[in-house]
Amino acid sequence: MKIRALTLVMSLVVSACAAQTGQTVATSNSPLPAALVELVTNDHTFGSGPSPFIVHLVLDHLDPTAGMSEASGLSRPLTDEEQEQIAEALQAIGEMRWIQDSGDWISEDLMPILDSSVILGVGEPRMDGTSAFVPVSLWCGGTCGTWLTYKLDLVAGLWEVVGIDGPVAVS
Repeated sequence: MKIRALTLVMSLVVSACAAQTGQTVATSNSPLPAALVELVTNDHTFGSGPSPFIVHLVLDHLDPTAGMSEASGLSRPLTDEEQEQIAEALQAIGEMRWIQDSGDWISEDLMPILDSSVILGVGEPRMDGTSAFVPVSLWCGGTCGTWLTYKLDLVAGLWEVVGIDGPVAVS
């Protein structure tokens, strides 16, 4: 537990230092939370400003549509460890709730039912040596969503987003 707390503090310090230079660096001891933090803080579809989201609704299983605009990925429940790491990372930037079905959180007009919320999903990471490729999804309305895959590298024991791999779908 102390190591996780230290890792989280180190991650926040790195992010704070990067933010002072105008750049956010999402890091974590797991590629999944690092990818979701990058998505919410930098690629949230609202330009270069801060994230407008206060509540992060996160699927409690792998999102088969993460990384692309149509279903083709795997689905399985997120492990307890994956959930713990994701929760720690997202709670550092706002409220976070686990959800089972995104459809239960979307209104008839395709908006999340909670004001200032976003629905997030993550797909199965693909590992390649000291790199990981993590598909992610963000839904904030009928014309507000994105699906992409991040490339992350293991740097000094932490996963750091270094770019986007493949196509990006935006709604």
